Amino acid sequence: EVERRLQAVETARVEAVAEADALSRELTELRAAMLLARQVLCTGSQTYGAAQKLLVPGTRLPFQTEELRDLVDGNACNTRKSESAATQGRVQMQVERKQLLGYLSGESVQRCATVPQIVEPRWIFPFSVVSGSLGADLLRYLQDAPEFAQPYKAWRALRHPEARTTGFEEHGPAIELIQHCKSQDHPLGPCKGLSLFGLDASQPAPLRFMAFRHALVRVNATMLRHLQEALKVALSNSCSEIERKQFGHTGGDTLVLGKEAFSFATFQLRWGHHGPLTMGRHVDGGPSLLHLSLSLAGRRKFRSEALSYNDQCSVEVQDFELGPGDVYVTSPACFYHSVRYEAQGGSMTSQLPSDIVGGPETVVLHLRSNILRLRSNPSTFKASNRMLSECLAPAVAQALAAEP
Repeated sequence: EVERRLQAVETARVEAVAEADALSRELTELRAAMLLARQVLCTGSQTYGAAQKLLVPGTRLPFQTEELRDLVDGNACNTRKSESAATQGRVQMQVERKQLLGYLSGESVQRCATVPQIVEPRWIFPFSVVSGSLGADLLRYLQDAPEFAQPYKAWRALRHPEARTTGFEEHGPAIELIQHCKSQDHPLGPCKGLSLFGLDASQPAPLRFMAFRHALVRVNATMLRHLQEALKVALSNSCSEIERKQFGHTGGDTLVLGKEAFSFATFQLRWGHHGPLTMGRHVDGGPSLLHLSLSLAGRRKFRSEALSYNDQCSVEVQDFELGPGDVYVTSPACFYHSVRYEAQGGSMTSQLPSDIVGGPETVVLHLRSNILRLRSNPSTFKASNRMLSECLAPAVAQALAAEP
C-alpha cells in the first residue's frame, strides 16, 4: 500500500512538472508574439508584414491573436501579384551554388595571404550558398532602426570593458559588437554568461533585429526541423562521444534548432572616410556552420574558395558583390573566404573617434548559430574535423540546397 501511494505521488509529480513545462513554453511563445506585436504596432503592418514572408513566400507566422493575424494577412492581401518581389518586401532566395567543397590541407587553418592554385586536402567539407535581396520595405525597416542614429561613442560604450580588439576594429573608428538574438527566451533582456568566440554576447540585439530573427526562424520552422533531425541522426549514428561533446546540446540530444539557429548577432560598423579594407583568408569557427550575412550600408566583396569537382585539388574562387539589402546564407565554417570592404566616403576629419557624431557609413549584420561552439579557433579544429566533414557539413549543405 505504501509503495502504491508513493507511486501515485510520483506520477502526480511528473504530471505536474510536465504541465509546468508546457505552460512555460506557452509563456515563452506569448512573450515572443508580444515582442512582434509591439514591432508591428510601432512600425505599421505594411513594413513589418514583409518579415513574415522572409524566405518562404506565402507562409504565415503563427501569431496567437486574431488582431496580429489580420494585420499581417491584410498586408499580404493588399499586395498586387504583378508587383516586383522588391516592392512586396519579400526575400527571394535562390541556390547560388550547391554541394561545393571546402577544405583544410592539415588539421587546422594554414595562414596564406594568397589563394593557392593547387592543394592536397586533408579534410573536405561540403557546403552550399543561397543568396537574395531584401525588398525595399524590409530593408528600410532595418536601416531605420534608431540605434543606427547613435554616434560611435554610444556604440563603443556597449562593448564589454575587457573585450579584445578584433581585426575589423583595428581599422577604425569601427565597432564589432556581438549580441544575442534569443527571441524565444530572452527577447527584451540579457542572457547572463553567454559568449561567442570568447567575446561577451549576453546583451540583447536591438528590437527590430530581434523581431527579424524571430520571423526568420518561425517562417522557416519546417526546414529547421528537417535539418535538426538530420543532425541528430548523424550525431547519434556516426559520431563518437568526444565528437558529440564538441557539438554541444548533450551531444545533439537536446538540440532545438528553432531556438539555436541564427541566435548570435554580430554587428560590424565603420564611421568616417576610409579606403578599401580587406580581411584576409580565414575559416570561421563552428557557429558559422549555419550563418546568415546581410549588408545594410556600404559595399563589400565576399570571396569563397572551393575545390574543383573534377580533380578535388585545384582551387576555384567565386566573388559575391554585396550592397545594401543583399543577403546570403551559407557555412563559412567549412571553407576559406575573405572579405573586402569598399572605400566609404564619410567626412575626412581630425576628430578623435569619441567626438565623431552621426551614424556609420558601413553596417553589416551576421547571424550565427548556437551549435558546435567548442570549434572556436584553429587550435581546436582537430577534435571535430571528421564530424564536420562526414556528418554535419553534408546535412547543412543538403538542407540549404533543398529548401533555400
